[in-house]
Amino acid sequence: MSGAQDAPILSEEEEQRLEEEHHQKITRALSFYGVHAHRRVTRARNSYEQQPADYKRLLPNFPGKLEAIDAAIDVNLALVRRIIGFNVGEGMEHYDPAEGPEPVDFDMDKVNTTIKQFVRDWSAEGQGERDLCYKPILDEIDARFGSTSTTETRPLGDISIVVPGSGLGRLAWECANRGFTAQGNEWSVYMLMAANFVLNARGGPGHTPLHPYSHQYSNNYRSEDQVRCVRVPDVDTFSIPPSANFSMAAGDFLDVYQEDEAWDCIASSFFIDTARNVLVYLTRMFRILKPGGCLINLGPLLYHFDDNRDAPSLELSLDEVRHALVTIGFEIVKEEFPIEAPYMTSSKSMMQTNYRCVLLVAQKPLAAAKQQPEDKGAQSAVKAN
Repeated sequence: MSGAQDAPILSEEEEQRLEEEHHQKITRALSFYGVHAHRRVTRARNSYEQQPADYKRLLPNFPGKLEAIDAAIDVNLALVRRIIGFNVGEGMEHYDPAEGPEPVDFDMDKVNTTIKQFVRDWSAEGQGERDLCYKPILDEIDARFGSTSTTETRPLGDISIVVPGSGLGRLAWECANRGFTAQGNEWSVYMLMAANFVLNARGGPGHTPLHPYSHQYSNNYRSEDQVRCVRVPDVDTFSIPPSANFSMAAGDFLDVYQEDEAWDCIASSFFIDTARNVLVYLTRMFRILKPGGCLINLGPLLYHFDDNRDAPSLELSLDEVRHALVTIGFEIVKEEFPIEAPYMTSSKSMMQTNYRCVLLVAQKPLAAAKQQPEDKGAQSAVKAN
């Protein structure tokens, strides 16, 4: 964790060992996907077989549905194995029970979430979510720095944008596709491995099929909704302008970004509430922005550590966040609320979760003093997983 005042100081060798163990843990969880997912189908099949014959006759298509789910899981497993092979190399794609204990449910939930994230970031089906969550940010970037700006005369490639909490990298890719210098930042190794695959695997639009809702056994309107196929990516990820500068940076936001006045724009979607202390994020954002630079943030305030008893966290209301921004030195130049937006929600599910998000645009004044606000570097987010 970043900046923990009571954290032990580790040697470089010890840090490298822990990082390698962490990557091995994640690779093992990915390789366990098939066993874990098929095991859930087996439970459903056993429950069906235990029913009286009269009840079985009420569900003539149930065995066929389970076969379809098994087949969908095999398609997902092929994707997961490609991700492992693309990032780690051949030979790690298959789960070996002799290598250690089984991954826990928490880790497998991360795998399932990563598979669903493909829909949000890189499918035609996810376009609706992207239009609600990414498009307002991109419109602001275009208006303030891009071709529609009335004040910006610098070449687009000279304008640098960082996207913290970038997931599978679509928002950062969209910035680069407009010609900006863009860098996605992500701390989840699950997401980083999947992003590396989707951004760099060749094959053109739609080269990879997946069944993102095969793990969703509740709130299905039709049985076929659980096993419907989605193809990714919906665009050619290699189609960004040759002059564009696009990269992904792994690690905690506070660890990676420490250089003062290095960025023109911070574009964040569903990110600032991942902090243990959002004030540390906001203070660091002010420091790393150039004078005249902007923080463009869209999302809710679903604080990730509000029920964590192991470490202190600070949960602020929107008006407190707004007051903190101004006190730090930002000028709030735009606020739009509410913006209704889902997050990785199946469009065909009987349960829909929507957030009432805020779009905040906060600018660092051109005359910002060289003396930056004090950055305490407190813990911000859980160790990358």
